[in-house]
Amino acid sequence: MGIALERFYLYPPIGAASPALLIRTLRPAAPNAAQPAVDYADDLADAKADLIVRSWMAASGVDEPRAPAPIGECSPLLDADAPEERALLAFHGGELELWWTFDEARPYCIEIGPGDGDEPAFWRWLDESVDDRAGARLRRPATRLRVRLITEADVGLVDEPLLLVEELDWMTSEEFDRCHRRGGLAAMTSAPRPTTPDATEEEHRRVKLALVERALADDLAHEDRRAAAFRCGELARFDPSAALSLVERLSASARAGDDLEGIAWALGYGLHHLRGAPGQLELVDRWRAQATTLQRAVLAKLDELDELDAPDDLDE
Repeated sequence: MGIALERFYLYPPIGAASPALLIRTLRPAAPNAAQPAVDYADDLADAKADLIVRSWMAASGVDEPRAPAPIGECSPLLDADAPEERALLAFHGGELELWWTFDEARPYCIEIGPGDGDEPAFWRWLDESVDDRAGARLRRPATRLRVRLITEADVGLVDEPLLLVEELDWMTSEEFDRCHRRGGLAAMTSAPRPTTPDATEEEHRRVKLALVERALADDLAHEDRRAAAFRCGELARFDPSAALSLVERLSASARAGDDLEGIAWALGYGLHHLRGAPGQLELVDRWRAQATTLQRAVLAKLDELDELDAPDDLDE
C-alpha cells in the first residue's frame, strides 16, 4: 500500500439520538519496501481517526475518556468528479446516507458506497472496485445507514503539521524516529482538539506546501536532483507555478553523474500533473522546438503518461 489513501472508519453512534459516525482520514504514502514506514502510515491514520472521534465527543458534551472501538474500516476507490461520490470526499463533513456491508470472514473489513441509489445500484457500484472473490464474502443484503461524516478539516489539526503529511518522506528522519519509536505520535494525538467549522482548504494547503518546500530545500541542499525531481508532482498540487519553475531548473542543472533516466521520468510526471496550469503548454512547445537531450527524454515520458490517460476511442 504505497500510495496515499483516503481511509474511512465507521463508528457506532455516540448518543441515543445521534447517527453513526464516519471518520475520514488520510493514510499517507509510504514505501512498500520499508515496513516501519508502512506501519507508521497505518498507525497515523488510526491515531487521527481516534483523535477525531474523541474531539467530536468532547465538543458534543460526551464525557468519556476513550473513543468507542470502530465497527470497521475501508479505503474505497472514489472519484471527486462523480456526483454521487462527491459528498464522501467533501472538505468538511455532514450528515449523509450510505450503503455498507462487511466481509463475513473478516468483519472489521467493511465496504461503503453512495446511498442515493437503491441496493442493486450499490452492488453494481461496488463490483467496479472489488474482485469476485472478495465480493463473494460480503454480507448480503447491504444496510442503508445515515451517518455523520467527520473529516480532518472538522477538527483542528493544522497546529500539528506532521499529522497532515501526505507523503512520509516529507518528514525528517529525526521526526520519523520521534513519532514512530519514541512516543511522538501518541503525544500529538493525546488531547482532544477543538472542532473547526470555519477551517479552509487554503489553511490546509499552506501547511502541506510548507512541508513539501522544506523537504525540497533539503533535497537541493544535498544536491539530490533525482529526489528534487520527484517533488515536482507533489509541488504541482499546491503551487503549480513553483512546480513548473522547478521542472525547468532541474532540466537545466542535471549533471552527467545524476540518474538522468529517473530525473526524466520524474519531470515528465510533474509536467503531466501540471496539464492546464499556466505556462505548462508554453514550456512544452518551447522544448519541442529546441530541447536538450534530457528535455527530449522528459517530453517522451510526458507523451507516454498523456497517452495512458487519454480516453479510449469510441466505436462508431
